[in-house]
Amino acid sequence: MFKKIEALSSVTHQNLRLTRINSFDFAKTVLNAPLSASEFSTASRYYPIVFPDKGASPMVLFALNQKTNFYVNDDGTWKIPYVPAHIRRYPFILADSGKIEAKKNFVVCIDVEAPHFAAGQGDPLFTADGAPADITQNAIEFLKKFHQELIATQTLCSELEAHKVLAEKNITIKKNGKKSVISGFRCIDMEKLNKLKDAVLAKWVRNGLISLINIHLQSLANLKAIVGP
Repeated sequence: MFKKIEALSSVTHQNLRLTRINSFDFAKTVLNAPLSASEFSTASRYYPIVFPDKGASPMVLFALNQKTNFYVNDDGTWKIPYVPAHIRRYPFILADSGKIEAKKNFVVCIDVEAPHFAAGQGDPLFTADGAPADITQNAIEFLKKFHQELIATQTLCSELEAHKVLAEKNITIKKNGKKSVISGFRCIDMEKLNKLKDAVLAKWVRNGLISLINIHLQSLANLKAIVGP
């Protein structure tokens, strides 16, 4: 999705203009996206929420056995009402967002090859005196909030890793008379979860982790939609 990332600068990008586009063609090859806890409830209605092979940062899947994003239509529109924050923040990103570290200092970057800048018209990113324009300031605030939510989510879900309740499983999906066995990600292992001490489970009820676990498990029903023909 991000092709040519540059640190946002009032010198380099003074004349750059942002156009609001309705097409999500830029996300056609994006197969998954990080997800914050605040997105779980809404996202679970449409996407499967899983965990990667390493680490416990939750993500939504956009595809399984195909190389294109199931949720982007041929005309570039998004198929469902909710678009994850990772997609909505484009073409802006934090320089360290891939690592999701709790840093006070970070660099706001943009993808200068994003179609949002291609038209050469729209809203300027900076004012005449070099200050961030409102549209830029709003984007920065969105990045900050999303970044903080990802950190909090990663911290909370790290307990799943610490207590070893995540496991890779082969999941069989039946669709159009065909069976597909899918894997490559981790889910909650209920057998391991049920063996945890009551004190741990009580803590997870209070801090909201049990709620996220339940939503994650319910969301797996959406795997059928993206398994392909």
